[in-house]
Amino acid sequence: MDLQLKGKVAMVTGASRGLGRAMAQALAAEGVRLSICARGAEALEEAAAQFKAGGAEVLAQAADVCDSSAIHSWTRATVEQFGGVDILVNNAGGARVGTLNQVSEEAWRQAFELNFFAAVRLARLCASEMEKRGGGAIINISSIYGREAGGPLTYNSSKAAMISFTKMLARELAPRQVRVNSVAPGSILYPGGTWDRAFQANPAFEKDFVSHDFPAGRLGKPEEVAYAVVMLASPLASWITGACLPVDGAQGKSNI
Repeated sequence: MDLQLKGKVAMVTGASRGLGRAMAQALAAEGVRLSICARGAEALEEAAAQFKAGGAEVLAQAADVCDSSAIHSWTRATVEQFGGVDILVNNAGGARVGTLNQVSEEAWRQAFELNFFAAVRLARLCASEMEKRGGGAIINISSIYGREAGGPLTYNSSKAAMISFTKMLARELAPRQVRVNSVAPGSILYPGGTWDRAFQANPAFEKDFVSHDFPAGRLGKPEEVAYAVVMLASPLASWITGACLPVDGAQGKSNI
């Protein structure tokens, strides 16, 4: 099936490894021109080299999504090189772990800056660029623990805020032909990731975790989330906006 993505321009945050890298790779496979960022320049350049070796056009710029000036610079560079923006994937994220009394106010701010305000900032920058090209797609990577209880306090709260933001922004931008959706992955396993490190440290925990939380008997793979992102980015998904799509192998327990 032709997903009508060839030649489109996609900006992907946190694209040097894990989910972000898989999303960028899947978009590149559809002929999308990539603009990718991550904090670590070395890992980002390694990812860019892989995409280029596969024939993709790639702009890679090291940037911390919490740094407003760096994000403005990356967006300007993308528009200058590719002429505009069609797709934005807000993937970068993380958690500050601890109870209410353990997590400082500054740590709360950092969590929301990374998981929420960075996406707000980039959406503001890119929506106007998309409108110039007749529309586009913004995809915010949330979590099943933004849809239901679970995970660290800071993570759950900020990811829930992202889902709410996605719905309201979709309603605001629909007249401008800019679709906005969120994807809610479950637990994803990849080398060097959170679960990979946890399972290596405690193999017994892996067996217990999988047996109690995963009906399919395993964690998800980055590429399985990436395929959902590609689908939502496609113009063929023209009537899907304001949605939150779980990609979790039935790990989540929410009815909605």
